[in-house]
Amino acid sequence: MVNDLVSFKTMSKDDIMRLTGQEDDAGGSGSVLIPRLAINRAGEDDDGNKLESGTYTIYDPESEKKVYSKKGEVVKLRPFIRAYQYMDYNQKENKYTNKTIIFKSWKDEALDSNGGVKCGKIPFKELNSVSKEEALRQKDIKCYTLLYGLLNMNAVTGEGESTVLKDLPVLWRVTGTNFRPVNEVVKSIKNRNKLIQNVNLLLGTKRKKTGNNVYYISDIGIDDAEVEFTKDNFETMQMFSQIIKDENIEVIESWKSAQGNSEGGENPETISGTSEVVEAVDTAPKTEETPEQVLAT
Repeated sequence: MVNDLVSFKTMSKDDIMRLTGQEDDAGGSGSVLIPRLAINRAGEDDDGNKLESGTYTIYDPESEKKVYSKKGEVVKLRPFIRAYQYMDYNQKENKYTNKTIIFKSWKDEALDSNGGVKCGKIPFKELNSVSKEEALRQKDIKCYTLLYGLLNMNAVTGEGESTVLKDLPVLWRVTGTNFRPVNEVVKSIKNRNKLIQNVNLLLGTKRKKTGNNVYYISDIGIDDAEVEFTKDNFETMQMFSQIIKDENIEVIESWKSAQGNSEGGENPETISGTSEVVEAVDTAPKTEETPEQVLAT
């Protein structure tokens, strides 16, 4: 990441798109340091307060409470960085037991913390060649799109108290039915010859029903008004980049350790240093998987 706003603004749009993950339209994590945006599916909170399903929810650091978007009001998310990450959720342990580096291009090799790649996710076309048990396990390994950005939202607490979130740094992590819409809107911004940092996404939800199962998916629009990218914005984007870098260093250290401890694995002392591995991950073209192939599994 460049170190000052002047240098950033002198870069071409193509270079900025590559730097912030907007370019690669062919396409768990998330840091504990920033709140994570999600769609609320609960009918009440832990205190028994009634909640509106299908609204957006996030932890508000100022009030130290979970808050919810007001029904029918549009939520604004201004994305700064788009990235991806595979994560493996263990149903029995009720937790994520493996994750990959956070990567911005499908040409990057998604090393994971257990010493493998992509948390062991296999292409959809290979599912017929594995056991039923393994095919079922594959469903727990998902690829997420990560949007790091600023949130503006008129919100309400579980108790009904109104509050306003203004330019709150957040992470929106999506998979499944929301994976494609998010990446399509990023592609749409590129097709308009705009940078994602200069626009707001307008977030709503759509109610869906399959049998007795009611769920909500994101309904995403693009605000036509262009927003200036300021020095404060640049510092926020640097903060996001540092969070990603720190998590990737942690994952790569775990990958190196698992490689050294596995039968026939390399000794960690013979593996390149972490910074070299991170740089290699950023530059080496090693996979051609697309979002469509990811969604197929």
